[in-house]
Amino acid sequence: MTDLQIRIDALEIKAAHQEQQIQDLSEMVSNQWKNIERLGGQLSKATAKIESLENSEPNSAPSLADDKPPHY
Repeated sequence: MTDLQIRIDALEIKAAHQEQQIQDLSEMVSNQWKNIERLGGQLSKATAKIESLENSEPNSAPSLADDKPPHY
């Protein structure tokens, strides 16, 4: 094998590894984006529930601001 052929083979190997790394990173970003969207939905639901509890009628139940933590 010539020196040129060895260099070409090395470049092809590097390109193949880089292509695999890019594909792996793309998959990771996609999975993280799905998790972000799922967590965003959960946060929206939790926020809505907290707001509904805070805005409930005072006679029905004590508000979250008046509740003392269990260690008191």
